[in-house]
Amino acid sequence: MSMKDKMLQELDALELRCLTLAARGRTREDIIRETDISQDRIDEAFDNAMRKLQAGNVAEAVFRAARMKLIS
Repeated sequence: MSMKDKMLQELDALELRCLTLAARGRTREDIIRETDISQDRIDEAFDNAMRKLQAGNVAEAVFRAARMKLIS
């Protein structure tokens, strides 16, 4: 199994959506407003994505996800 396939299994839909929106320049506040999902759930999604991608911050998580072609 490739690293991309492994990460696609590990990252859930909300985590991928948050990373995709962040890659398009949206802030956490923008994402909360646009998705009508609570701040706690958005924060949790980013935290989980950073942990799974072994990233120190959201920008690094977005970079790693884009590099693996998990988001575009």
